[in-house]
Amino acid sequence: METTDLHMQILPFDYFTDQPDRTKGLVQLADQIVSLQSAPDGLTLLFDNGDFLQGNPLADLIAENGLHNAVHPMIGAFATLRYDAVALGNHEFNYGLAFLDEVLRNAPFSVVCANVDWQNSPACARPYVVLDREVICSDGQARAIRVGVLGLVPPQIMQWDHMALHGAVTASDMVQTARDLVPQIRQAGADIIVALCHTGIGADAYTHGMENAARPLAAIPSIDVVLTGHTHQTFTGTLHGKPAVGAGFSGNQLGLITLTLTHDAQGWRIADHDSRTLPASHDPPQSVAGQKIIADLDQHHARALARIRQPVAQTRQRLHSYFAPVLPDLPRQILAAAMTRYAKAALPADTLPLVTVVPPFRAGGKAGVCHYIDIPAGPINLRNVSAIYPYTDRPVILHRNGQQLRDWLEQAVSGYCRISPGKTGQPLLDPDFPAYMFDALFGLTYTIDLTQPARHDATGRIIAPGARRITELRHNGRDVAPDSRFAVVVNSYRAFGGGGYIPVPDCDILHQSQRQGRDILTDDLRNQALVDVQPQSIWQFASIPSATATFCSAPQACAHLYGPIRHIGPCENGFHTYEIDFAALALTQNAPYMVG
Repeated sequence: METTDLHMQILPFDYFTDQPDRTKGLVQLADQIVSLQSAPDGLTLLFDNGDFLQGNPLADLIAENGLHNAVHPMIGAFATLRYDAVALGNHEFNYGLAFLDEVLRNAPFSVVCANVDWQNSPACARPYVVLDREVICSDGQARAIRVGVLGLVPPQIMQWDHMALHGAVTASDMVQTARDLVPQIRQAGADIIVALCHTGIGADAYTHGMENAARPLAAIPSIDVVLTGHTHQTFTGTLHGKPAVGAGFSGNQLGLITLTLTHDAQGWRIADHDSRTLPASHDPPQSVAGQKIIADLDQHHARALARIRQPVAQTRQRLHSYFAPVLPDLPRQILAAAMTRYAKAALPADTLPLVTVVPPFRAGGKAGVCHYIDIPAGPINLRNVSAIYPYTDRPVILHRNGQQLRDWLEQAVSGYCRISPGKTGQPLLDPDFPAYMFDALFGLTYTIDLTQPARHDATGRIIAPGARRITELRHNGRDVAPDSRFAVVVNSYRAFGGGGYIPVPDCDILHQSQRQGRDILTDDLRNQALVDVQPQSIWQFASIPSATATFCSAPQACAHLYGPIRHIGPCENGFHTYEIDFAALALTQNAPYMVG
């Protein structure tokens, strides 16, 4: 059995919306896990594939307050459900190595991560473990079986958590590490090897340092089973003939691989296999284990609710992200203003002109129909602040020139599909690009011409070097020259190469904050007390004759239509389809969009 990318979603509760959500939560899988573990036939193993420690305000609260020798609630839940082994994901490193060591120090199960060298830091995980188990065979005899388990995490953790990990640990290529270790695991006596791969399916062809490498990992001889994660993708089937499963995210599914084994003088062999996922139950758990997890989390949950409901400021306008990245949105504008004010205070008074980079953090997509910001006019609470800025990144201020900013924007707009004049109903967004790739650069104005091809693919690779979608790139009404100089405020994840962007060299770093961006945003909103902003059309699509394109958003977006957008109707997974009219853009480009 596999869980993956739980992101501290233990209970069926959404801390960003302050509402129950029984479609997800580890506890909603508890009854199924317990039932499978208690089956009289065979042997059942339970693994988690990483990204369990960070992801919501409950996780942040626990990390901020520390454990004080108590058991972390996620570790307690894993122990209650009798996990056999757990792999580290990239988000395990977000709170720093000291906290990670404290969380895992007394974990009553194996923690594995093969391609991180802990150097002089405490080793929070082993490269692999060999589990000694016993299985009842069809002849009624119990036979010993040894299951090798190794964990792998994208080496990009060194970029994504550069400020916490640089000089403390190193991370190696996943595929090469597995190739080197698998023979050792066999020599250690493993009959079956399970790879806990905190990585997406990815390309079949291996390239060194690849982030999503499940396919080339599955091609390694002697790896028998592949569990995937990281991309929140659901997958069932085989990779290079090996049984594989990817169990979604936030506990919305349980991954299940069933192996039929035969035993003879040569040992164990996989005779047959089946891969599937089981959806989370929508009913309260009935098992003792499920009820214990809820009881153990009661005080943490109560403190988290009290925290997220604390008022920070008031807003005159409704703040939502239903149409980001399709049109400029107010949540990003508010975050950009806060980061710009922070940068002005952090830099000398005669500094370079400021540009602030902000992606849309919560804008649906693979994260689901509830993954949007929607703050009505009235109080802004801490949960709303966490929705606007859900991560633990810190601001970094960089030196960039005009050409570098133009290239940055070309990558940021590569996730739009190419639009042909005279055609209607064309897809607007490439599904391979997550919403957080669509950076907006506040402090500049620019137009996006979608009749041109995309320069980059979703990995950041340049596929059309001559593509030029960005036109009319200006600062204070003047064209941005290639050698113009700017100070650019960006989150640390992006600054050091997150999302396939080019990492910025240390020589171009003007300032690194020791404070999380969310804390800076919270203080900025408290200082304002009342948020009263008018939408800024910092960017716009170029008008395209007789062309429309469709995209998906939440059903609630129907109540907030504006500009050239109209509602089409329901589509799959609870989303609704909307249409943007590129010809009508010519009528709205000279006026700010009206945000409902």
